[in-house]
Amino acid sequence: MIEFFYHGDPIEIPEDFDKKYLKYLNDIEKIEIINEKTILLKDFSGYIGNILYIPKKLKLILNFESNEQYKQLLDNLLAEILEQFGSDRLFQLFSTNTGLIEDEMRTNPLFQLNTLISHRDTIIFALQRIAKNPHRRLIEENVYREFQNISYVDETVMLNIFSNPYNWQNNSPRRPLYALQYNNFESVDTVENRFFKKFINDLSNILDFLLRKVVKLKHHKILLNGLKYEIENFNNDFPFDEVGEMKFIPYTSQVLMKRDGYHEVFYIYNKLLHSFNPTFTKTSRHSIALKDLSSLWEYYVMSKLINIFGFSLKEEFKSNLEIKGELYEQATIKFRGGKTLYFQHVFESYSKIKFRPDFYFIDKTKKIVIDAKFRIFDNNRTEILKNMHYYRDGLQVDLAIAILIGNENYGEIFTEEGKNFEVLSLAELFKYRGIGYWIIDIKELVN
Repeated sequence: MIEFFYHGDPIEIPEDFDKKYLKYLNDIEKIEIINEKTILLKDFSGYIGNILYIPKKLKLILNFESNEQYKQLLDNLLAEILEQFGSDRLFQLFSTNTGLIEDEMRTNPLFQLNTLISHRDTIIFALQRIAKNPHRRLIEENVYREFQNISYVDETVMLNIFSNPYNWQNNSPRRPLYALQYNNFESVDTVENRFFKKFINDLSNILDFLLRKVVKLKHHKILLNGLKYEIENFNNDFPFDEVGEMKFIPYTSQVLMKRDGYHEVFYIYNKLLHSFNPTFTKTSRHSIALKDLSSLWEYYVMSKLINIFGFSLKEEFKSNLEIKGELYEQATIKFRGGKTLYFQHVFESYSKIKFRPDFYFIDKTKKIVIDAKFRIFDNNRTEILKNMHYYRDGLQVDLAIAILIGNENYGEIFTEEGKNFEVLSLAELFKYRGIGYWIIDIKELVN
């Protein structure tokens, strides 16, 4: 269900809605909490309960023919971020401010997807190593054989014969009817293979789940299907019917810690299932922030910037930072050529006033502020350009630009000399000095 709202419209909060996330939205002024049951919607676009709330100003610019296209926009925006950005970096950067729910019993499918894609070749290598040389243990089984078929006699065998006179022929222990013997054989029913069996079962279930979620991520779907094919082949060849069920995880097993194949499986299992991760799929009511357009817009802009600036060499992340009661994250991403992108860092102006721009980029020749706003330029032109002037003057940067939504891909730069230049791509903006903006045609995410 979709409802369109004006700034300041009141709505009722569902009873089981996440109160922590509501407080976060209130702190960053996306909503205003009136009481335990009522909030006012402000600069917000996303799910509250089962209802998708869309600002009417957004409806006017998008003018979609059907409500389903608004849902498609959200889904495609997330798919685009995953495709361009990498879900592991997304998970690390925005695990707090996306409102993900803390749930120790479930892991984050986004994190699982990235883990499987990143370690796909490692899993296949482990399957091949274990198939060639599975761990076995020597089983020493006691059996009784006819006396003429025995091949081994020791003290235990003799003691057993003397202890069972009913088994003697002609009442003499020298020729018993049957004698105890040892049957030695190797078995794959080890605690390590029981753990491995559980891993394969869990992995198959995770793959089935993720394949239903990545329909629009064609590259990811191909990789996951390839991994599923390898697992199915392995299941056909490995004697899992001889392996029992796992009763406990053998954390101290030297086989799992050191042996090729098992070591890799043990590492990936812990990464997939035992590392604490937030989850965004607890219920449909809790998929809020990954369905919040203004939050997703920051991630989308970040993905665009990383593509422009090139291959990242080093990344540092900090979470749970606080300014005036607002929690936020910081990131520092270093690129080749001495380029660095700062996300939500605090900088002081020459008058000691603190600024916290969305993005601050430096290289050997320039300093640039980039402000990602899920807003329409035409309706907010004066305010947006004033903000760019504030950033450029206050932080004494070479360029301050806003990245906004609209119905076309278009941008302008205004220089100190009074000139203005039309630009044809986001990357082209960074050649100039001054202030400017870039509009992204958001409808392209639905087509």
